[in-house]
Amino acid sequence: MQRKVCYKVSISMGVLTAALIFAGMGLSEEQQKQSQAPEPELMIAQYGSVAVKSGEPGAKVYIDDIYKGNADDVVESIIVGEHVISCRAGDRAVSGTFQIKKNETLRLEARFDEGKLIVFKQPAKVEPIKAEVEKKKPEQVKQEKPKQPPVEPKRAEQTTPQEERRRTHLNVMRIEYDVTDAQEIQIDHAAPSVISKYVIKKNKAGKYYRTKQGIVLCDAGPCELTWTASFIYTDEAGKADALLLNWEEIVFNGITPAGTSKRELECCLNGKCWKMQDNSATDTNHEYEIGRYHLHWTKTTVLIRRSDIMQEITAAGRSLSDY
Repeated sequence: MQRKVCYKVSISMGVLTAALIFAGMGLSEEQQKQSQAPEPELMIAQYGSVAVKSGEPGAKVYIDDIYKGNADDVVESIIVGEHVISCRAGDRAVSGTFQIKKNETLRLEARFDEGKLIVFKQPAKVEPIKAEVEKKKPEQVKQEKPKQPPVEPKRAEQTTPQEERRRTHLNVMRIEYDVTDAQEIQIDHAAPSVISKYVIKKNKAGKYYRTKQGIVLCDAGPCELTWTASFIYTDEAGKADALLLNWEEIVFNGITPAGTSKRELECCLNGKCWKMQDNSATDTNHEYEIGRYHLHWTKTTVLIRRSDIMQEITAAGRSLSDY
């Protein structure tokens, strides 16, 4: 009986050993399959760029409602694919969905009057007619060239004390402001060396929203946007003037015959103040004489100039845009 028991046990151990060997072989094959499986490819982001052409000064470019820069500049590093691109100037905006391609610059044109943002197409180039020139002899072509070279613009006057005075003191202060979708008031000022103690404060109240036409309206009011700027200007003779600007815009909760907002500007010179209002629906230019200064005011710009230097430049036949 004892021998039979041992025999059965030895057979059972042999079967168990064979089963473990086959199981081990199956496991190694599965591991080999896994090791031979291709590794996942590393995805590398691809980029393109966007350039929006606009005739409106101060126009901004937004991609997927994120501010990317000014119009007429190239916006780099945009991930390829579809994006919502918009161009906004003041309370007007145009937008559309466009495809960004790898290593290509998408050129768009903002047409605010038509309410469109379209792909910009370069005008067809007209080739000059060269047949008549080619028929002529080289000697004849040379004779037709202008005998006198074009006169270069005079640059000596740009370095004169008079021109230096004009460039330094004509534009006393220029402030350009823009209201973003987040209702943040962005202010860009050009203060020359004759400006001191420049201080600016901004404030906003209310809740806003932008319509499909790009118009900003008040959602929960009162909706008010304000900024205040104060500074001291010193002229070439050492005379100093203290100026203060208070700007306020009240945004309506709908579109009215007078527009979508009401704007007020207060300008103070050495303690004496002038108040102005703008209720027009369009971007209107307002001109005022305040003391010895000329104030130019639009929906997005306040420009203060010396009136006497303006008259001096125009009397000399020059353009104010040269300064």
